[in-house]
Amino acid sequence: MHDVNVYCGNALNLNLHTEWTAGTDGQVEFLSERWLEWTGKRGLGWDWTDSVHPDDLSKVAQSWRSALVSGETLDVEHRLCMRGGHYRWMRSQALTQRNSAGAVVSWYGATEDIDDRKRAEIALQRSQAALLALALSLNLQVQRRTVELTELNRHLQQTREEERNRLAGALHDDLGALFTSAKFDVARLKSALAPLSPEISARFMHFSEMLDKGIERKRHMIEDLRPSSLSSLGLVQALMILTGEFTRANGIKVQTELKELHFTAAIQLTIYRLVQEALANVASYAKARNVCVRLSCESDGQVQISVTDDGIGFDATSDRIAMLGLLGMHYRVEAEGGCFAVKSSHQCGTTLSACFPALKIHASAGTGVSDF
Repeated sequence: MHDVNVYCGNALNLNLHTEWTAGTDGQVEFLSERWLEWTGKRGLGWDWTDSVHPDDLSKVAQSWRSALVSGETLDVEHRLCMRGGHYRWMRSQALTQRNSAGAVVSWYGATEDIDDRKRAEIALQRSQAALLALALSLNLQVQRRTVELTELNRHLQQTREEERNRLAGALHDDLGALFTSAKFDVARLKSALAPLSPEISARFMHFSEMLDKGIERKRHMIEDLRPSSLSSLGLVQALMILTGEFTRANGIKVQTELKELHFTAAIQLTIYRLVQEALANVASYAKARNVCVRLSCESDGQVQISVTDDGIGFDATSDRIAMLGLLGMHYRVEAEGGCFAVKSSHQCGTTLSACFPALKIHASAGTGVSDF
């Protein structure tokens, strides 16, 4: 075999390769001149091992011994020490020559310079590893930020409820005292002045009615801010009262299917606010005639609250969901470990639902229609 490539100075043609032959004992019997030009050594016998990178020698020797025993093709990549002391990546391959009986009589091999390709592969692997590390780092940051934002949202919701309680207390104490004082004053003045004329009596009657309406309005405002029925009567009864008042105010019938379940106070309040907000959306946007509020323990072990209406619906994928306050519902539910979902389409109504981990059922279901 003759090497027809030309070696010029210290420059290597990366397509060059060197041919070699070996006996059945594995010792190299022939090496083309290219090997000498590359390494500065002859490399015959087992001397070629002196030029293989120490970290690769064990792998190369094991591959060569395995090929000698099995007679299968040798194909191994390794680094080779060049004349200048630097290393380049090589690929060594060898095939057998057999006699008529099929016995191996010699090996024919070639060692090819693959340094550019190998270094490109190594660079790509390093880039991929760096990208993977970056992706993992970003994923951890996202997870950490998600936890932080969830905690922040929970804190904001708690702060919001505390502020509602403060406002409810101020309304109850301050406006309550003012209304009570005004009622007494009107009553005293009515006793003293109403007999003077029917017109004065009618005027005092009007004042009393306006005060009663103000007191009722104050009660509703306080109940919206701080649902006392929730703490005193429980979630189911609080929802029954809420849906009943919704029907009276809007003329929309609400069917309720409510199962008594154990919840933390935070989840009870979350469910109550979700239903409250959903009913407000129905009144403002849905143009519905009927609504169903359902609290149940599903077969998959999830506890679900849902509010369904038969209104005009909307595109649940559009930005309008933010206008409807659904994003706030989503964050509130998520802060308590639940999952929030919206199902709606034009002219097909809307269902808002939230699922929470299953909790113990402690009483039978209650159903009804709020048509007060």
